[in-house]
Amino acid sequence: MNISNLPGLQIAASFIEADSPNFRPNCWPPSSDFPVVVDTDGSVISRYGDARWDFSIWQGSNLKIYFGDGHGQGYKLSQDNANLLRQIVAWWLWGYAAVTNPRSLVSKFATIKPVFVICSQHNISASQLSDFPDIIKEIASNPTIKEKHLITYLNDLMFVSKELGFTILDEKGMEVFISAIVKRDKVQTAYIPTRLWHYQVTRLKECLDDFIAHREKIEECYKFCLEAYANNADGKLSSTFDGLAEKSPFNRNRHIGKRKSGQIFYGGFDNIAKRFEIDTLLKKWSNANEVYGVRALSSYMSLISFVGLAYTLNFSLMRVEEGNRLRADCFEVEVDPLGTDIYLIRGATTKTLEDSNARWIVSPSVKTAIDAMVSIASLRMLAAQENPYVNLPKEFIDNPVLQCTSHEPWVPKRVSQNKNLFRNSRKYNEALKIWPKLFDENELRITETDLEMANRLTSGLDPEKYSVGKVWPLAWHQLRRTGAVNMLASGLVSEFSVQYQLKHASRAMSQYYGQNYYKLKEPLNDEARSFYLREMYESIVRDLKELQADHYISPHTEKRKEQLLSEISEKDHKQLLAAAKSGKVSYRETFLGGCANLGPPCPLGGISNISSCMGFGDEKPCKSALIDKEKLPMINQLKDVLNSQISVVEIGTPLHESLQAQLESAERAIHVIHRS
Repeated sequence: MNISNLPGLQIAASFIEADSPNFRPNCWPPSSDFPVVVDTDGSVISRYGDARWDFSIWQGSNLKIYFGDGHGQGYKLSQDNANLLRQIVAWWLWGYAAVTNPRSLVSKFATIKPVFVICSQHNISASQLSDFPDIIKEIASNPTIKEKHLITYLNDLMFVSKELGFTILDEKGMEVFISAIVKRDKVQTAYIPTRLWHYQVTRLKECLDDFIAHREKIEECYKFCLEAYANNADGKLSSTFDGLAEKSPFNRNRHIGKRKSGQIFYGGFDNIAKRFEIDTLLKKWSNANEVYGVRALSSYMSLISFVGLAYTLNFSLMRVEEGNRLRADCFEVEVDPLGTDIYLIRGATTKTLEDSNARWIVSPSVKTAIDAMVSIASLRMLAAQENPYVNLPKEFIDNPVLQCTSHEPWVPKRVSQNKNLFRNSRKYNEALKIWPKLFDENELRITETDLEMANRLTSGLDPEKYSVGKVWPLAWHQLRRTGAVNMLASGLVSEFSVQYQLKHASRAMSQYYGQNYYKLKEPLNDEARSFYLREMYESIVRDLKELQADHYISPHTEKRKEQLLSEISEKDHKQLLAAAKSGKVSYRETFLGGCANLGPPCPLGGISNISSCMGFGDEKPCKSALIDKEKLPMINQLKDVLNSQISVVEIGTPLHESLQAQLESAERAIHVIHRS
């Protein structure tokens, strides 16, 4: 390893400079006398070979770590394991993704040290751990293990094994670790079936698009309402927050027109909504019927904030609490070293200290949601500035929280006078009651197909909540897992527009959450990376197991299926994982069954076009294709549709040739199933 390529010490301290004696080691691993921590006078506080490193001068308070190979209190390690752990911590200090906060370093150390403790107790080197699956399972079952972050750290160390000279867990070891964690967890977060996920995200997008199309009218109407309220309170909006009663400009009991006092009355607010051409919009999405008041406007604005948050969570791995704290300037676009635009959300996590300014990768379409929420938050700040009961800091007015309170004077006092900087999040399924026009309950009722997919991707679903005919219990945490699964295997989503959108987001997400996050200017949210990586390894295990089922058959021979799965699980395992981490789908569902393609992604996908799966004319079936016998009814249905379409298409045209190729591929699949 070329030491000069390392970025050097990144700890944020005024006395650390590029010429500091501890800025960069002169060899790897560093020599035992290399200074790790140096004080402001240049005196060495801790050297590389010490059993304890003292970071107190960096932190400004007591902060130390103990490697366990010398005198001191704490868990003891063998000399070999202490040296390996020392080298890992050194990498976190001077390597490609060096930490900037000493407390973050100590947190990472505390997370990974139990692995070395258990290895020392079993008299093995941590670098040999992959050869001992029983010990890996013991580590995974240890209640002190912080598995969410440990997954990330072990995955990252695997990618820099050449630089380190060793690895803790290789690909197979990671699979054992994830499998053991899954078995330990009694309840797994539910995966939202494709049809239901597509329905809710489509409705969210439609709602946002409608708002963007009427954005100027909404903004004009809101400002008009504030001015009308201020006018009827002697020109002072601040005097309206105790209520205007009979002086409300939208009082239906007052004659329309201007009074000698200067007060103006407009009749019902629905007249104003029609004037600003938003009446139809409010009736479509909010609780407005034929007659409604100005609170319908506030309800609609709150709906847009809610929908914007929901859409953002669908295409990121954020927790709802993190989404609740996003500010107006959170959306960023960064160009990676290959010239690709990476769309990011910047915010503060509520879980870990080191991610106070972390990033989440999102789909480009999330910009629409952010723009909508920024518009609503900016409007509400106009009222908040005049509200005498609310004293928001200037930074929260200039850069408002996107999930802000309804500050307008016509809403109830308990709402408009709320002084909290952050609003508590509503549950996702509460939208069904608060805004019943957003989702149709009948569309969210679980079908047999929905339930089959949900059970296939989630173990131990509660039949009291998840059964045919019941409304799917939408929940924020489901969006995280469903998003991770969809990003890893976007072939599950057959609708073209959503499939394209997911694939567009998938490549960047897989690349950066999986491996290359250190190429970004700012760190990715650590918990989101952990969540993604766990799902990545879990999906590999789950999908491989699924392909081994008897109802999957090869269009060639049973021997070919055995050979194919053998290649997957042994010979080409590293290649397979590399493809998964770079955003390529390796194990995935297709319309006919499953695909175990180890090469570049198939250009036809096997979802909207199946001709490459079974071949046509002189072309033989794909060697990586596996057919699911349980899909025979769907394949027969596809054959009928193709026959219907091809009968009205001119022979010799490209469309006729495409339909003919797919029809022949479907017939071949049916023949193989009947033959088996």
